[in-house]
Amino acid sequence: MFFQHSPETLRQNLWAELQTAAIAFGLHPGFTAAEVEAAFRRLARKMHPDAGGALDIFQKLVSQRDLLLSQVRTRV
Repeated sequence: MFFQHSPETLRQNLWAELQTAAIAFGLHPGFTAAEVEAAFRRLARKMHPDAGGALDIFQKLVSQRDLLLSQVRTRV
């Protein structure tokens, strides 16, 4: 079997990740790319490894930003 999980399970997991990322970034439904970038900059100042943050947490932050921005691009 090509997929280990059904397409429906993958959609549910993606939706859960989007919700988690939006909450972490403090975004409301219908957020824009500018809001994602502003929230990312605010969080990156605190979470960046050069500012005393952990690398794995910062990498998760970057991946959440990318996921949110991809959502904005597909919504347009």
